[in-house]
Parts: sequence; structure tokens; C-alpha cells
Amino acid sequence: MRLPHEYTKFIERQHLLMKLDFRVTTLWAATLLFSLLASTVSSQSSEGFVTLNCGGGAFTDPVTGLEWENDERYIEASDDLRAEGVLISASVLLEPSTSPVDNAESLKDASVFYPIGPIPRSKFCYNLPILNYSSEEPMNYLLRATFPSSNLTTEATNARGDDVSLSTYSMRFYFTVDSTYISTIELQENQPQILELVITAFDAEVYVCLVPLEDRSSMPAISALELRSFALGMYPRVDTGMRKLSITTYFLTVARLNFGGDIQLRYPVDKYDRIWAPAKIPSGEKQFRSRTNVSRVHYPPNKEIDMPDEVMSTAWVATQWENNVTFEVNLTGVRAMRAIPSFYFSLLFYEMLETANNTRFVNNYLDDDGEQRFFEDTEIYNYLWLQVYSRRWTFTTNAPTFKIRANGTSPNPGLVNAAEFYGEFDAVVWRTFQNDSSTLKTFSLSAPSLLDTAGDPCLPVPWAWVVCSIETPPRVTQINITSRGVGGNLPTDFGQLDRLTILDLSNNSFRGRVPASLRNVTTLTVMNLGGNELEGELPGFPPLAFQNLERLSFSNNRLKGNVSSLVNSLAEPLFNLDLSRNSFSGAIPTEIEKLKNLQSMDLSSNRLTGELTFDLDKLSSLQYLNLSSNLLRGTVPSTLWSSSSLQLVDLSNNEFETLNLTTWYQGVLKAKSLEASAVLRQVRLQGNQIKEIVPANLIDLDSIIPTPSTNEQQNSLQTPLGFIL
Repeated sequence: MRLPHEYTKFIERQHLLMKLDFRVTTLWAATLLFSLLASTVSSQSSEGFVTLNCGGGAFTDPVTGLEWENDERYIEASDDLRAEGVLISASVLLEPSTSPVDNAESLKDASVFYPIGPIPRSKFCYNLPILNYSSEEPMNYLLRATFPSSNLTTEATNARGDDVSLSTYSMRFYFTVDSTYISTIELQENQPQILELVITAFDAEVYVCLVPLEDRSSMPAISALELRSFALGMYPRVDTGMRKLSITTYFLTVARLNFGGDIQLRYPVDKYDRIWAPAKIPSGEKQFRSRTNVSRVHYPPNKEIDMPDEVMSTAWVATQWENNVTFEVNLTGVRAMRAIPSFYFSLLFYEMLETANNTRFVNNYLDDDGEQRFFEDTEIYNYLWLQVYSRRWTFTTNAPTFKIRANGTSPNPGLVNAAEFYGEFDAVVWRTFQNDSSTLKTFSLSAPSLLDTAGDPCLPVPWAWVVCSIETPPRVTQINITSRGVGGNLPTDFGQLDRLTILDLSNNSFRGRVPASLRNVTTLTVMNLGGNELEGELPGFPPLAFQNLERLSFSNNRLKGNVSSLVNSLAEPLFNLDLSRNSFSGAIPTEIEKLKNLQSMDLSSNRLTGELTFDLDKLSSLQYLNLSSNLLRGTVPSTLWSSSSLQLVDLSNNEFETLNLTTWYQGVLKAKSLEASAVLRQVRLQGNQIKEIVPANLIDLDSIIPTPSTNEQQNSLQTPLGFIL
């Protein structure tokens, strides 16, 4: 057991807190795994409650009177998931003896996310609306999730009409809230599981996600989901208030105990629907007993912790002045759920006597591998209530014991009314960088049925078509959508993705113009927009806008205009350029010579005109050059034959008139072989208007190959390695 120094003085001041002047640090989200301790009723009511009967229908809860509703309208892309056979409704075979609640209506059904379908999906998310969301003053909310037992059956069928088997796949998956991993859920036979969290909302929606295992072979399932809003100021933070950037931890609920009560209390007794479990006095216990204040307690609500009157109306009270009020907290289950570095606990006191001598002083002890007094001389008054609490406490054992005992001056024995215990762990409090997220959300609207778009783009796991950085907040670095049939216009604000390195949207049905804002994405190394229906002229990209680009393709679209601006925006790193099968026009700019690392260039099937004025010798890495099916004319340059890297050149179906073989002739003559490395492997010139070959006299090659005719009808000069004409 250890109490960090920075909180010691804070606890020692607690006897001054007559008005409950306390502060709870950091965003706290409590996770409560009650299998025997919770009732799963909840509500969608005037208080802003959201209460979802997952996989089932609407009903009125007979215990709380709150209204349940079906969950589908809260599931991201539910219609598409249902159509794909991914989202199915299942019945839960629940043994009455294993039901944790009197009213088990919400445990009878479940929404199951089947791991099949044409679209890879990284997660399945509920988008829960936040009541009265304020970015200036974030509020806390109670979130409760119920997971079914593994005894699931369904009448659903697959696309072939076969029955769906729910026993084929693993029933183990991850449960996350916004960007934070909460726990790994594994459905248990005959045993539903309930997790309760208190979260802070930082957006108008909270993403509650079920994440399949990494190989996406598992089958998430959920029976109920409930959201409750707390009053502004409840469960605040230590020192930092509720400022968004300061919230760094969640609280995982261990227990919420009502001492002296005999039934579970929740809504409407607790207007926030917190669940207060009755603490049970061990059989044969003589040192303390339960007591109820007959006239009942009432106090004005405090903004930090609004307690139900019924909870504070009961207590465990020592039978003798020297006796201890003792209770034990079991940490085994919580520590099995996840790593818990430290704990928060709160003890609540209210005087039960209504006599003149109604004050008592108590000392608080903790037996955790050795007894220690952690707070002394707690003064308890009638009509005033008190909270003693600490956070960042580390427990040594899994069963620490708390003892409350009157001190030497107290006229009355010790008592305690209620207690709360939470494990504390780090939380991820950010989402994907806002500009990136909004751009992707807009983009994904073009084809929601064809893309994985649940929850946040990057966290807790990225969408299947997105790669993100590990910085905080994460940035989108890659978009990979190939051959998915996705359509629509590209968003004009694509330029906001200014950390993007790969943009591959090839072979889809995107239309409209290429966004001018792409000029702002200077980090791109790969941009492939080929195989779409983009049209119009390219934007006027500034010089070196794509100075890091290595691969670029606009092939097979309907683009037009000249390519000068585009070429000027490129730089030496580019090694692959494909602008084929468009309607680009004008001359090939000589500035293309600066692309010294270019290995492949395909400008075929356009309307390019003019002569080849750029110097191929400067493109020293070029291996593949395709300028076929254009309107190029003039002379096939002699520099074509001087490259030692070129493997294939296709100039077919143009309007070339002269073939300059000077360099080729000299190379073959010098090597005395057509297989010399300096000789180009293959050149395609068919479909031109070659009328002249330079030099005309090739007689010196007679000993190597037959001298070709310069006849206008000449079709080819065959070599062992390909065709020249």
C-alpha cells in the first residue's frame, strides 16, 4: 500500500470539508463488471437518457419505468451491415437462475456482428448523442454496456439462404470508448456481463465500439447500451477542473456500496441511475450492525457528488465504542480485466443520531498487508455529511480491508454510510486530428456502403482503408482504396490532409475535377487517381508542390489541357509517371528533363502534339517510355539510342516522319553486334509516317544484318531482340 506524497496533505485537510469541498482529478470513466450486482434497465427520457435494447424491440421497463428502444439507428452504417449479413439479431438462451436482474427483458436479445461481408471492417461502433454538449465545459456521463452469454441462436440466413452458425467464430473481442481501450470481452456460458463507465464527453457524440480481434475472425455481440448524463460539475477533477487537455485517466469501478441497505438502489431513487449495491454484513458479525434513519435524511445536492437520500439514510454502526466497522473490497475481478496501476476510493458519512449528543469522531484504517491509519479524527455531524477520499493509491493485496473506529474523544461509536471504489488507468483523450477527421468523414459520405467508416478514423484502431501516424493527436498518413466501386466527387478540402504520404483511389468511379487543394499536400510520395471518371483540366499546381512525390498516376480518366503545370510541380524523387488514356494536349514540356530518377513514363493515348524536344540523355534512369497514340510529329530523336537504361520505347500511332538512327548505327557498328548493351531492346514505331531514315547509308552493317530499304512501304527491321519499325 502506498499513498503518493502529493495527495497526503490533501487528505489531511479533509476534516475541514464541512461543505464537501472536494475535487476529483482527471477524466474519470468507471468500468463496472457486475454479473451479480446490476440490473440492466435504462432509459431514453426527458433527462437525456439513451437506452438501447440491442437486437430487440422497444419496451417500458417495469422496474424503473424508463423506455428502451432498438439500437439500429445508433449503429454506424446499420442498413449496410444488415444488408451484407454482418449485423444480425440473436436470441439469448438465459437460464433464470443466472439472470443478474429481476427484470431480464434486455438480456433476451443481442446484436451480433458476424465476421463476414465484402468490406473489411476494423470495428463496429455506436454513435451516442451527447445531451447539452459544450466544448467549453465538458460534462461527465454514465455509460453502461451489457454483454450476453454465449448461448446465442438466430434465424438469420446468409446470401445463399443457409442458416447462420454462431458457434463457428470466437466470441472474444475488444471493448473501447472513444479512443480508449477498456477491456477484452469474452462471452461466458450462461453468464451475462455488465460494464459501467463514467466518461467525459469531448464531442457531440461518443463512439462506443466493439473491435474484432486482429485477424478479424471474432464475433462481437452486445445486449444493452445505456447513457446517462450527470449534472454539470459532478465528478470534477483535482486541481485542473474539467479542462479538456488535462484529462488523462479513466476510473474503473470496483464497487459502489450502500451500507445498511437491503435492496439494490438505482433510478428513480438515484436520478442518475447509478447502481448502489447493498453491502452484506457477514453472518455472525457482532461488532457492528445496520441502522436506518427513520425520519430519513435530506440535504441540498452538492455539485460535486449528488447522493440519493435513501443511500445516506442507512449505515453500518459499531455496536460498542471500541468496535470496528469493517468491510473488505475484492480487487481480483477488476485486475483480471486490465492493468490497474492505482485506485481511487471515497467513504461517505452522515450522522444517524438525532439527539443533542450527536457528534462522533472516527479514525479510518486500512489493512492491506499490514494495518495503517490513513485518516484520523474525521468529525461527523448531524444534518451535515462528509466525504473522505484519495486517489493514486496502490493496494498490495487483492482484498484490502477498511476499518472505521471511534477515536478517544468520540461520544459515539464509528459508522459509515456509503463507499465507492475505482481503479485508475491512463486514458486516450484525443481523437484523430480534427481537419483530417472532418475531411475523411466528408469523403466517406460519397460511398458509405462501400467503406469502413465506423467511429474515429484512427482510434482505437484505424479504418481498414486508412493508415495513421502514432503522434498525438494521430494524423492520417495513407488512404488506400483500390477497385472498390467507390464514386462521387473528391472533396475540395483534400488539402487539409497535409501529412498524407500515400493517396491511392485507383480503379473506382470518382468524378469531377482533381481538387486544387492537393497542392497543399507536399508530403505525398504516392498519388494514384487512375481508373476513375475525373474530368476537366488539372489545377495550376505551383512549382515543386509535389517535391516528394515518387509515383504519380492520373491514367484512364477524362482529363484534358496541357501538362506543363503538373510537370513543373514534380521533382527528382519521381520514378513513375502515368498520364495515359486521357485527353491531355499540347507539347511535352522540356522541364521533364529534371526528373533524373524517372524510370517509367507513360503518356500514351492522349492528344499531345509537337516534336520531342526534351533530351532523353538527361533521363538517365528511364527504362520504359510510352508515348503511343498521340499526335506527335517530326523526328524520332537520335538520343533515343544513346540510353543505356531504356528497355522499351513505344512511339507507335503518332505522326513521326523521320527516324534518326545515327546513334544507333554508331553503337551497333562499334559493338559489331545487335546484342550490345548499348542497343535499345525494343522500339515500336508502327502506325507513323516514316519517310526518311538518317543516316541513309547503312552499308557498313552488311556484315551484321541485311541493309534495310528506305522504301516508304518498309514495315520492319527485325533483330533477335525485337522490332524497330
